[in-house]
Amino acid sequence: MRNTNMKRSWNGMVGQALVLASTIVAVTCEESCAENWPGWRGPDRNGVSRDTGVPLNWSADSNVAWKTPLPGSGISNPIIFDDRVFVTASDGKNLANLHVICLSRDSGQIHWHQRLWGTAPTRYHGSKSSMASPSPVTDGRHVWAFFGTGDVFCFESASGQLIWHRSLAGEYGVIENRFATSSSPLLYRDTILLQVDHYGDSYLLALDRKTGSNRWKVDRPGRWLSWSSPQLIRLKGGRDEFIVCGSQRVESFDPGTGRALWTAGEMRRECIPTPLFINGRLYVVSGPSGPSMRIRPGGSGDVTKTHVEWKNPRGSPFVPSAIVVGKRYYLVTDSGIATCLDTETGKQVWQKRFGGGFTASPVAAGDRIYWVNESGVTLVIRGGGDRYEELARNAIGESVFASPAISQDRFFLRTTRHLVCLKGATGKSP
Repeated sequence: MRNTNMKRSWNGMVGQALVLASTIVAVTCEESCAENWPGWRGPDRNGVSRDTGVPLNWSADSNVAWKTPLPGSGISNPIIFDDRVFVTASDGKNLANLHVICLSRDSGQIHWHQRLWGTAPTRYHGSKSSMASPSPVTDGRHVWAFFGTGDVFCFESASGQLIWHRSLAGEYGVIENRFATSSSPLLYRDTILLQVDHYGDSYLLALDRKTGSNRWKVDRPGRWLSWSSPQLIRLKGGRDEFIVCGSQRVESFDPGTGRALWTAGEMRRECIPTPLFINGRLYVVSGPSGPSMRIRPGGSGDVTKTHVEWKNPRGSPFVPSAIVVGKRYYLVTDSGIATCLDTETGKQVWQKRFGGGFTASPVAAGDRIYWVNESGVTLVIRGGGDRYEELARNAIGESVFASPAISQDRFFLRTTRHLVCLKGATGKSP
């Protein structure tokens, strides 16, 4: 009897331990599986989130967790790390007044607000651009913000304390083009990487994260204009590449040294969309009216004839970046014509008129792709399949030119007046 009781007691202890372990795993997964959105186009810089509870339906007055007014203008996408949201803006004469704002993820309350003055404001395109077009980037401890005025700032993310500031315009000349700069920085090891292509002397730059001092600088004569944001890729074997789309070509550099690796032609003189890196392949698009291309990275020298696996001239946008879901590559033109291509062959699967004008780039969670037009209507479609399938159309009631963000099952929309947080399956309302 004693052995039986001991056995029952032991089984009970084991059962309780298993329940406790499974609870810990569930809680840990709930906390760790939800993703941050630390920079332009999310964790992998391709517009895709692995979150599973992102909302499908909303309106201007339903499923809204919070809505916080923003100063001035800007089309930088909000970035999210844990319970903090960061966004930039600009206002005042020539939009020379710069703002970096930190908000609560759960309530939209402002934790800190840095007001700064830009060194050299330049031309911009009305509501579609400003001095706050590039998206900031964060590692959770610091936030780095790059503006069209040629200024780069580093802040402590918790307090908003300014750590360092660089005036690239003061050092290397005013960043001059007709729509203001929009290239968003990225982080690589202990550096921040920038692509500065404009009418003047274009260049690439690696800055020390802690001090802002130059690690390397590569001049780019003849790369006269681009608004594209760079991409960072890692190949099998451990080789890292810093990919930039610019005038008439795609180029790859060693992100640690700035050494040129390879180049591919066929691009147009003006480029805005950010390249994608999916399953070992680069997907680039050059507008206006340029081709979409799939490129095998890892080459040397001019790889136009050896590493471009396919190109398709149909449906290329000027402004919005593309997105890949499953084995399908999706684009939308500025006038709202969407095209779906097969990732392996580049052949068209379907084409559809969405309606409205588009500046924002699409984002995806699971098999849902979210497209936000300039009127503030978000079209949600099923991605990855062979046919067009519409799931929802959601109007927020305000114009939208900034790309959305997804984090921790919440959907963040930056309108021309507000930052809006939409509740997901596990998103909390205040």
